[in-house]
Amino acid sequence: MSNEIEIKLVVQPYMAADGNGPKEKIQTPYAESGVDGQSFIAGMNRLLNDSEATVISSCDLDLENSYYDTADLALYKAGIALRVRKTGSDIEATIKTRRMSQGGIHVHPEYNIPLVEKPEVPDLKIFPEHIFTGLDVEALQKAVFENMAQNCRRHIWLVSYRGTEIEISYDRVSYKTADEGRVSGQEVELELKKGSARALREFAEGLIESVYGAGLAVFRPESLSKMHRAAIYAGISRLDPPAVDDTGISGGAGHSSSEQTEKNLAGLMSVLSRSASILYLGDAGRTSECAEKTMGIIMLALRKVIDTGNDADFVYSGRYAPMQSLLAGFIRHNPELDVCEPSNESSERIFVKRAWALDRLLTGADFIRVLLEINFAGLEEESV
Repeated sequence: MSNEIEIKLVVQPYMAADGNGPKEKIQTPYAESGVDGQSFIAGMNRLLNDSEATVISSCDLDLENSYYDTADLALYKAGIALRVRKTGSDIEATIKTRRMSQGGIHVHPEYNIPLVEKPEVPDLKIFPEHIFTGLDVEALQKAVFENMAQNCRRHIWLVSYRGTEIEISYDRVSYKTADEGRVSGQEVELELKKGSARALREFAEGLIESVYGAGLAVFRPESLSKMHRAAIYAGISRLDPPAVDDTGISGGAGHSSSEQTEKNLAGLMSVLSRSASILYLGDAGRTSECAEKTMGIIMLALRKVIDTGNDADFVYSGRYAPMQSLLAGFIRHNPELDVCEPSNESSERIFVKRAWALDRLLTGADFIRVLLEINFAGLEEESV
């Protein structure tokens, strides 16, 4: 077993961050679009060669991923992801369990078992017993089946940076939809292979700055795993917007302690992260009605983040304060994201304008940097 610490960033065309939304057509940045893969790889090669990091090795891989669960998603509900991956002639069964998945940072206890051949269904008994505590393993074994699959073209760079080894994976993924269609996506994952989490964060911040400076692409932190996205597109699972009453968004700011304020802000940022993931699923992963409801929740959550802890009796100055300041400044320059801002435009046009403004926020280098600093606060001293 090892703890996997990684940063997951969705790759989007650079034009999404240039501040210029659609002029004639009504469309949103959530429509499927991609970066030219070979150009991105070539650009990354140049940036890495000019950086403080040393490239130890690089290669291309084709990954065939099969995922397994029961018809009622018993493994998923227990926080267990079961996968068999075929890479060339290598086959490996993996279980990941939940620990943290927020703001693009993913920390999972991971168990990997090499296999001689791909089984119809993995034998659960090859994994440590404690993973299935409280579950009937024999019943699970009889009920588990391959419920979805996903193919991925991966380019890997293994780099050394300040005594730390980091694996950079650029994935071009193809997801199968419930109606037999396809949805493509591109991601960069930065996984800590050896060394400190602090160095991983510092390397990620430098890489993002270089990629943006070179105009290669923009990034968006992603809290959904590829397995979860595959399940949503396949119609096996879905991601619903959080209920407003369950988030505390609709309540007043009120007086609270610093500890309670931190808790409230953490919950609100989680709402923003989940809601953004829903929008970026596109039409294949959610309905237009769901998108409109989710945008409304995002607007309320943004305002609530800015206002929380800033009442007359108590002014918050903790780790979320830079994010509050950043969001307040962004909304001042993008009033379409202000829930209180009236408009006489059509609901469709309002949604599109908000979508483009939100895209600029979420893919902004400053937003990603502050988000990484917030979410790495409890991981800085961890190492692999």
